[in-house]
Amino acid sequence: MAIEYYSDDDDLLKLRPNILQLGVTDWEDQHIEAFGIINRKLIADWYRQVAAEHDVEWRQVEFDPELIDADQINRLSCYKTLQLIYLHLMKDGPDEDGFERLSDRFLKLYNTELNELLAIGINYDWDSNDTISYEEKYQPSQRRLLRA
Repeated sequence: MAIEYYSDDDDLLKLRPNILQLGVTDWEDQHIEAFGIINRKLIADWYRQVAAEHDVEWRQVEFDPELIDADQINRLSCYKTLQLIYLHLMKDGPDEDGFERLSDRFLKLYNTELNELLAIGINYDWDSNDTISYEEKYQPSQRRLLRA
């Protein structure tokens, strides 16, 4: 069965206890949209570069969300989902409202979390054996400062 998203409403309740009291019974559409956005970002900013380090040709082997450590991506997904929720709830008009400010806040949290994840590395089951081994725990390349 294909994974549909990295977070669910229970995860959102941990961050925003009133999130299901805003006139919407569930936020599945926003979870699914966040899942797609996150996957596109990971493919563009992470998978293509790291695949080569694992002798995987990214053009031939597609990124598989079921091989990623979903627990590692959960908070990122919550932030993106909350950003989309508040974007959905904000009022149309020239004046900024509270939901728009919350959407902006969660977009900033999402960007910070994404940058931190990319900096520390993302765990991915490159050999598809249902276990992420030590070698599959991605560590970003060390950068050396060269002084002239």
